[in-house]
Amino acid sequence: MFKTIIRTMAAGAVLSAAIFSTPGANGQALPTATGHGGGIQVGGGVTFAKPDFGDKWIGGVTGFADYNILTHVGLEANIHFLTLRTPQDLGEQTYEAGPRFYWRKNRFTLYGKAQAGLGRFVVQEVNGTYNAGKANASSFMYSLGGGLDINFRHHITVRAFDFEYQEWPSFGRNGLTPALGTVGVAYRFR
Repeated sequence: MFKTIIRTMAAGAVLSAAIFSTPGANGQALPTATGHGGGIQVGGGVTFAKPDFGDKWIGGVTGFADYNILTHVGLEANIHFLTLRTPQDLGEQTYEAGPRFYWRKNRFTLYGKAQAGLGRFVVQEVNGTYNAGKANASSFMYSLGGGLDINFRHHITVRAFDFEYQEWPSFGRNGLTPALGTVGVAYRFR
């Protein structure tokens, strides 16, 4: 019986040493170090939108910043310039911020957000004259959205997808309801 206990203890020690000495075990610490309060990331991406006018998609660029206040709660700010691909010479710009709720599992961060801000409607060409980025109308807007971020390298996050549904209630008679999709990359500060 004594020999059986010794063999079991030796087998457990060998198994423990094998598990805890593998290179993959050291990589497990990165996500927990990046997921708590105080984390900031700043990034940009490419955005395409169904603008709720006409039947053409518009596109442009997005800048975003996230600040993690608590373990699952943070703030996010977005700037969308959807004036680069405008087949009907109609574009949109939005400036918005609000709370962000996120859940981290290993390298993946799933999040939801609710934001409010200013939407600007842009007509790219007026009577044959180019009107680059000048707003023709502005409106209060709010949005709901979410997405998935992937920790790619030490300080690099890939925004695999970000979806946002916007409501511009005071725009025109019926308002606007654009839907946006973004992919991008961000730098994480620790």
